[in-house]
Amino acid sequence: MQLSFAIDGVPSEYHRDAFLGTAGIRVGTVEYPLQSGLDPRTHFGFKLERSWSVKVGDHVVQVEKRRPLLLAGFRPSHYSVTVDGVLAAEGQGR
Repeated sequence: MQLSFAIDGVPSEYHRDAFLGTAGIRVGTVEYPLQSGLDPRTHFGFKLERSWSVKVGDHVVQVEKRRPLLLAGFRPSHYSVTVDGVLAAEGQGR
């Protein structure tokens, strides 16, 4: 899963590995980790909505993930990325 967007003209992306569960935000060449594949909460959770926030310079980047109610682990989730409260990217994936 990858979502591309820009922060002050700098190419950025949210990425998540569906198999390992690692997730992060890459701004230029700098990596900001959001989830670790070694954390059990990454793989086993019952919440349908989760969010992560990270401060990038003077900006706050927030990623929200919404899972479907039925068979959540087998269906794509909806992701949205906001920069300073403004929608920057959204998409679906695993």
